[in-house]
Amino acid sequence: MTDLIPFLVTGVVSGSLYGLAGVGLVLTYRTSGVFNFGHGALAAGAAYLFYTLHFTHGLPWPVAAAITLVVFGVAVAWAMERLTRSLGDVPEAVVVVATVGLLLGIQGLLWLQYGTSLRPFPDFLPTSGFEISGVTVTYAKVISVVIATVSAFGLYGFLRKHRLGVAMRAVVDNPTLLALSAESPRRVRLAAWSIGSVFAALSGILLAPTLGLDATLLTFLVVQAFGACAIGMFSSLPLTYLGGITVGVAASLATKYFSAAPFNGVPPAVPFLVLLVVLLAVPATRFPKRRASLRSLIPEVKPMPRRTATLLTGAGLLALAVIPAVVGTKLPVWIGGLSSLIVFGSLALLVWTSGQISLCHAAFVAVGVTTMSHMTHGLGLPWGVALLLSGLVAVPVGALVAIPAIRLSGLYLALATLGFGVLMQFVFFPTGFMFGKTLQVSAPRPALPFVDTTGDKGFYLLVLAITVACMAVIVAIASSRLGRLLRAMSETPTMLTTHGLGVNVTRLIVFCVSAFFAGIAGALAVSQYGSASTAPYGPVSSLLYIAVLAMCGTRLLRSSILAAALLSVIPGYLTSFDTSRQMFAFGVIAVAATIVIAKREVISEMLTRFNRSSRKARPFAPSPGIPTPRAAGGTRVPAGMVR
Repeated sequence: MTDLIPFLVTGVVSGSLYGLAGVGLVLTYRTSGVFNFGHGALAAGAAYLFYTLHFTHGLPWPVAAAITLVVFGVAVAWAMERLTRSLGDVPEAVVVVATVGLLLGIQGLLWLQYGTSLRPFPDFLPTSGFEISGVTVTYAKVISVVIATVSAFGLYGFLRKHRLGVAMRAVVDNPTLLALSAESPRRVRLAAWSIGSVFAALSGILLAPTLGLDATLLTFLVVQAFGACAIGMFSSLPLTYLGGITVGVAASLATKYFSAAPFNGVPPAVPFLVLLVVLLAVPATRFPKRRASLRSLIPEVKPMPRRTATLLTGAGLLALAVIPAVVGTKLPVWIGGLSSLIVFGSLALLVWTSGQISLCHAAFVAVGVTTMSHMTHGLGLPWGVALLLSGLVAVPVGALVAIPAIRLSGLYLALATLGFGVLMQFVFFPTGFMFGKTLQVSAPRPALPFVDTTGDKGFYLLVLAITVACMAVIVAIASSRLGRLLRAMSETPTMLTTHGLGVNVTRLIVFCVSAFFAGIAGALAVSQYGSASTAPYGPVSSLLYIAVLAMCGTRLLRSSILAAALLSVIPGYLTSFDTSRQMFAFGVIAVAATIVIAKREVISEMLTRFNRSSRKARPFAPSPGIPTPRAAGGTRVPAGMVR
């Protein structure tokens, strides 16, 4: 038992901070209806601000902490309330994209300002302490646990006893009724965001001495609070805090029992395992819901005339065919753009056509990358056979992800797929089935008799042919009867069920098809460069995919082309547009795009209500002297109707 004490102490300390972050996240979710995927990024931003004030400019740590908490309690809370106020009645897909954009924007800004390398974060709390069974427990850890516990349960008491706390609970159920009681819903939400932002800042500042300053690490470590939120059913603050301690202890004990390969990736994935288990085991009706459907995000668009579509398609193919003759040394950039086009096409089929949210799409691509390597170098199969198998091996992975999609939707499907992506990164990527211990694989280019694919020009033409074939199939699926079923499923799945059609089977099919084409794209990518590592296929890449796709509209083909150009082609020409600037720019634009979509939704709703009220209005009685309109041929048109 004595050898477990260090792990228990570490688990309680980290778990209390996960619980603190989770309590703030649940509070803002229940008062604003917005689940903030950028909560961890706010924690990372607070840690960097505290570091700058205390260690760079020499301010005493209490002053630096006070300034940081005030900034995040007032300025950040004001910005978040303004942003989320416009997202209260929009589909959950818009909310997910907005908060994912916030995460990317903050992380990109931190990379721009401080770089991507890990910085040491010295202890600022007392490092002396006492011993328990020979294990030293520092006062810094005790202070962290006390702050987290007092804050969490103090907030719980505040919500039950104070008038403002009661108002925070009431604003969830009926903000209009709350406004009639002389309590401003905006003021209540602002107070909730202030508390949530302060809790995020506290967790970031207290976690940083253990981890050091790393924007990605801090962001996703606080994101581990999602597991605590799941234990609290996304509604109970005490259960969320206790869930954070449970997750922290479980993750710490896992470092003892799963420290050897191939299971050494289990400890960091424990919170997401908890998240997945809760989402899959607990009935979906137990979780809070929002009143919005994804389909309202996707406006009805008139199909393009066949002649125009044919001309544009021919012109586009001709332009792509002459690319090798005009781009010179930038041809590899365009090859990468073609692979990205398949990635975004498969994601657009999943999101825009079927209305499903996926935050693990990069994992499907990674399956294609590693399968191509194993099939060519490992088994020595022909390149074409390996390419097909790369897509087929990704199909059961897509089917596995479709399991939560059968019973979850919206936010909870996004959380489940994000958890699956993190699980793939930490648990499966380092295994021999995927990237192995070196976290890197390689694959050759094909040797074809009719074209030299060892050079970039020949390989470009081959990838172009494969890309055209893949996109043609994706567009054909979207236009077929299956595509109509997918659109009906995203709009009214209940009606689809009443007509005797299987919604679950339809969801399974679309995830499998999407994973197949993502696997093909991964196989092409690793063949182009000859090797690939795990870096481009982590959860951040999946978040980047969904943010960039949302920026480019909701038409399947057009959004896929624009997204591939933005993510793969344009950065190849702008050498200064590195990863940090891409994340910052795409994050900011994604947030701005969701605001535009939200405003469009409001205007559309206003016009709908106006039209309904106009139809219900009393018939128009013409004034004396004004002739009643007549239809062609002299037929009298009924009063109130004008052709």
